[in-house]
Amino acid sequence: MKKLVTFLVVVILLSGCNSELTLSKVTPKGNNKTLQSFTTNAQDQNGVYLYLDNPKTIYIYLNESNVIQGEKATYVTDFKVEKDGNTLKILYNTDKTSNYSKPKLNHELLYKIKLDKKYDTIRSFQNGEEVSFNAVSGK
Repeated sequence: MKKLVTFLVVVILLSGCNSELTLSKVTPKGNNKTLQSFTTNAQDQNGVYLYLDNPKTIYIYLNESNVIQGEKATYVTDFKVEKDGNTLKILYNTDKTSNYSKPKLNHELLYKIKLDKKYDTIRSFQNGEEVSFNAVSGK
């Protein structure tokens, strides 16, 4: 019985140490006030924004909601993250449309990324081209 309890404790401790890189789409509402303020301040300019919440959680805010009159609207078609050694790659694709009111187009997205380890570098790529973050903030 003692061996079984010891084995279960070891398994529980080891499973707590095992973390994965996970990605989920979230909304700013319901998150902390600092993150809400960050996304609100970023709404005036299109781009990609990085928010460092804690050593294990970051947020990526993609904003393409600002359209210049007479130009096509940009929207996000897909989003993913990849790890490359000690570099975390933020990969997303965009497209353009003349139909500004299509409700299913993603002009503004917020992703929560739970990190599996500490990364030395975080890089973002739009349509395969590296782009810089418009702003980086956090706690």
